[in-house]
Amino acid sequence: MILYQNIVSSGLLLFLMFLLLTVFLAGSLTFLNFRYLAFEKNINDQQSRVIQTETIKTMQSRIDDLNGSLSALKKIQDGKSNLYEVLDKVNAELFKEVKIYSLQIDRNSKLITVSGFSPLRENLVKIRETIDNNPNYKEVEFPLANLANPININFRFSFTYGR
Repeated sequence: MILYQNIVSSGLLLFLMFLLLTVFLAGSLTFLNFRYLAFEKNINDQQSRVIQTETIKTMQSRIDDLNGSLSALKKIQDGKSNLYEVLDKVNAELFKEVKIYSLQIDRNSKLITVSGFSPLRENLVKIRETIDNNPNYKEVEFPLANLANPININFRFSFTYGR
């Protein structure tokens, strides 16, 4: 009977130790699971920050590239001649009553060459006077052949523009 009691008490003791070990292991597993979830959340947050940082860097790089392109465009625009302003003035002052067949512009030499048709000599005389009276028009080549006929005149002349 004592042997039976020793076996039962040893079995009960083993069972309690097994139960205690199971509770301990379950607690450890739960603790480790919570730690794992916390680490996983931390890793996800870090990855999100890295992705945002890379996105911001990429956007900043694109913005810098665009700013560089805009600066280059502004330099080109600032460096361009006042050609459109000149064309507007030339058109308003000179070509009111004539037809223009060709208008050639050399930006480097600032030479404008014009050919066209005028129904009357007086129109070409006005053009010549306007060119001669404007200090922005220089090196005028206006052949006398342009004024030879009184009507239906095909003409050609050239001048440089400047300020």
